[in-house]
Amino acid sequence: MFSVSMFPSAITIGLYLAASLIGFATGTAISILLLVLTVRAGKLPGASAANMLFVTCCLIWNLSGLAHSVALTCGAPEQGRAALIILACQYTAAAAWPITVLSLWSPLAILHWQRIGCRSLQALAVITCTLIVVPLWHGVLTGGNSSLLFLKLSTPYNGAILLTLGIALFRERLASRAMRLPVLALLVGTFGAMTAVLIHQLLPIDRVVSDLLRAVSEQITLLVVLGAFFLFARFRFSDLFIRYSLKVVLAAVTAAAFTLSYYILSFFRFEGRVAYPGAARACVETLTVVPLLVLFTFVDRHIGECVNRWIFHAPDYRTLLRELSEKLARLRSETEIADAVETTARQSLELRAARMVALENLSKTSLPKPNWPPSDVPEPDWLCAVNDAELVELDCHPCHAGASQDEVELLVPVRSEGRVTHLLVIVPGPARRGLVTHEVNYLRSVAAQFGHRLDALHTEERLVAVQSREAVLQQQVTEAELRALRAQVNPHFLFNSLNSIANLVVTNPEQAETMTLRLARVFRHVLANSARPLISLHEEIEFLKTYLQIEEARFGSRLQVNIAVDLAVAMEQIPSLILQPIVENALKHGLGPKPGPGHLWITADVDGNQVRLRVEDDGVGAAIDVLKLNGSHGRSNGVGIENVSQRLNALYQDQGRITIEVRQAGGTRVTILLPRQSGAAA
Repeated sequence: MFSVSMFPSAITIGLYLAASLIGFATGTAISILLLVLTVRAGKLPGASAANMLFVTCCLIWNLSGLAHSVALTCGAPEQGRAALIILACQYTAAAAWPITVLSLWSPLAILHWQRIGCRSLQALAVITCTLIVVPLWHGVLTGGNSSLLFLKLSTPYNGAILLTLGIALFRERLASRAMRLPVLALLVGTFGAMTAVLIHQLLPIDRVVSDLLRAVSEQITLLVVLGAFFLFARFRFSDLFIRYSLKVVLAAVTAAAFTLSYYILSFFRFEGRVAYPGAARACVETLTVVPLLVLFTFVDRHIGECVNRWIFHAPDYRTLLRELSEKLARLRSETEIADAVETTARQSLELRAARMVALENLSKTSLPKPNWPPSDVPEPDWLCAVNDAELVELDCHPCHAGASQDEVELLVPVRSEGRVTHLLVIVPGPARRGLVTHEVNYLRSVAAQFGHRLDALHTEERLVAVQSREAVLQQQVTEAELRALRAQVNPHFLFNSLNSIANLVVTNPEQAETMTLRLARVFRHVLANSARPLISLHEEIEFLKTYLQIEEARFGSRLQVNIAVDLAVAMEQIPSLILQPIVENALKHGLGPKPGPGHLWITADVDGNQVRLRVEDDGVGAAIDVLKLNGSHGRSNGVGIENVSQRLNALYQDQGRITIEVRQAGGTRVTILLPRQSGAAA
């Protein structure tokens, strides 16, 4: 066991200087990083000059501390003029630091009493800074250093009191979970520095403890810097800064551990115990450094994940975007898609509001600047940026169109069909910290999902419209084709009927008159249904009966007709005049040349989900054009059969067909198969 009294004075001072060098070097690196990000964020609206002043104070504090430690390490006297000037610069920054912090917090003063309290604290900070800085520099420049120690030690008290009052003034903002860690860092840093100074002043302590407390009071201010800045500063790059700062701190801790191990090893005497003391010391130091480097590599790999999970409580954005994409793929209207995107953005980031606004509905005055006149308003800068598809950051301007007078922080443009069509308006709300880079990138991805789904939706709508127009055109073509085919049937049928009447005029005038009346009734039916592509089977059968009465005048008693219709299909819709050409073909080519009586069977029944129409005769057999029909897949030289085949193909494609076969008992059988409910389908 070692006691503090065992450490020589030189080792104690060396440890203090090593801790100061590592601590201030770390603080300087973090301050430079913060300065770079602050300059980058200075281009954003709402990035006040207080941010830059705050970072400047941090940089001066750490640079001065580093310069003072380097000077003492190089042998400069602690009470020398150069060392005192460096200390004066360092503690001037410490005294002015509360002013910059309160300036960062001033936009949070919403209520009247909060504004009065904030102004009072700022005035008090300016007064206390003046009371510290003026005597400090007067003593350094004139050589009167008697009050220098008192002024140095008063800066922690000044900062602790002002920050405590500031936290009490804005305590309502500290209720959210995201604020707990910055508040804790701020309180630990402030009261840790004050406690170390208080113990150093009031208690008689050893030199080693005194140097340790001195190092703690100087280096713990880094926690104050981080906590105060991220507690209330509107800083877009917070997550990047914390991630890189933790890496710098981790490297500093590794260096401190290595330095401490070096000083501990200095107490072990290798001389006289081993043959090669230098090699033994190097071996032990290597065995100490290697685990530290391995630990550094392991922790460094998980820093980003830990920052997002523990500090910013970030959800799994990849999973959220995948779920959003799957959800949007099921939606079929722009309103539903916009609602889904708004809900996802609002719930995942705990926002006050997220609204999708069409750019064409967003007037130039929808995001007004204070005291803008209602007329002659020039085009605002944010609208130009939006048209260039750039993300727009607003300095808390109310958005009439999208957020009901809440404070809008971000406008995320949405590109659709090669141009910006919508804006995702983001309102974090007063109880939430400002958005950081990984959240902004997530909102960009959400907006991109909306744009992609909108493009897909418009493509689907255009495709449906094209298909609808094509269907209408196809229907018009089909109807024209059917009208042309029906027009072929009418003169053909009329020609045959008039020939029959002409023969009867000479041989049987009374029968010719009867046939003329029947022919008039037939053509009355044809003209009445000429515009109807489909009629009921019952109507078609009644028409056939009238037509067969005309043919009976030519055949006489030689023609025997048998018609059988299943009641289940009597009202099914079939193409008009679809059976007449088949019946005419049977009479002309089958029964006409046959000597003696002939039979004609017409049946209609159900065949599964189809209607089966059949025309049979026991005539002399199939005619040449009938045989051609079977050999050429529905094409023939006869007008009647070919007409039926073409009409079936136009109306039903492959769902309707006609087959012709020779009966074993003699004659021909023609079968037509049509889908049931053909009228509804057409």
